Amino acid sequence: MVALSQLFSLSLLIVNGLAHPGESIKPDVLRRRHHLNHPERRSLAHCKRDLKESGWMSHQLAKRHARYNELREGAGYAPIAARDSDLSEDLFARQASCTLDPEVTEGPYWVSGELIRHDVRPGVKGDEQGVAVHLDINVIDVSTCQPVTNAYVELWGCNSTGVYTGVVAKGNGDGSASEIDNNSLRGIQPTAENGTASFITVVPGHYVGRTNHLHTIVHHGATELPNNTITGGTISHVGQFYFEDGILGAVEQVNPYATNTQERTPNSADFLLMMGSQGGDNPFVTVRQIGSNVADGYYGTIDVGVNPQAVQTPQAVNRWTANGGIPIPGSMWEGYPWTKKIRSLLGL
Repeated sequence: MVALSQLFSLSLLIVNGLAHPGESIKPDVLRRRHHLNHPERRSLAHCKRDLKESGWMSHQLAKRHARYNELREGAGYAPIAARDSDLSEDLFARQASCTLDPEVTEGPYWVSGELIRHDVRPGVKGDEQGVAVHLDINVIDVSTCQPVTNAYVELWGCNSTGVYTGVVAKGNGDGSASEIDNNSLRGIQPTAENGTASFITVVPGHYVGRTNHLHTIVHHGATELPNNTITGGTISHVGQFYFEDGILGAVEQVNPYATNTQERTPNSADFLLMMGSQGGDNPFVTVRQIGSNVADGYYGTIDVGVNPQAVQTPQAVNRWTANGGIPIPGSMWEGYPWTKKIRSLLGL
């Protein structure tokens, strides 16, 4: 029988530290604290003047306005002549994160070997239903204040009812074994000359212990393979993106989000989000509703500052292959949530 003290320790581990159900966030607290105190820490705020003088900022603002109108016309709405109030230079650098250390954990549901693709909604089991987000992620080198070209941005998140594809784990929906062979809502995109990687995904749903969020990893020096995946290179940034409560409140009222019976954690109660917002960093996606209805979807942008020379070592739980998902032997997330780490704490 497991000692009561061990069970109490486990309960503290789970209740006081939820990065995902059963996952301790203590290591991430320490990494984040080190990041904020690093003497060479730089954010995009340091680059605002350089990016403005180089013309990158004005080009981006014009590009975002044009893209927003393109999406409006595609949804059957008239274009907007004046720039949206969100498309302002004052907003820039308040919506950006920076890296010397991972912003937050990669979590237990990262699957390596994902496909290079713009629209990540399709999967082996069909297209994921949900409110679409046309997301532009702009990557800036905070050491040179220049956009990062030829990097690869990886993006993944749970579906509208809080389930991650590509993994089988207790606490991840019903733990269906078939999900390991599904790859929807996961993908990789290269950054263009302006440092932008573009995706179409859905507003992520929620699950117990976390507010709605997307995961991202930035790769440098990777090689594209004939099978439309990447290999090699280094990882400079591990982060998570969030959405304002007003957006989430509207989205969670429509199906299939409304069918999710799990308790929702608001942004104000998500400890990892609070950590990610410290030190002037802002991990929120700037979002504009495309039409008059939530179902028309959203256009979102976020500017991410990275140090391409930084090397992070996140660990995937599975790897995507032509034959579906394959567990990675020895992964720290193997057997999640009853990982080797938690079992050792229990003396099992």
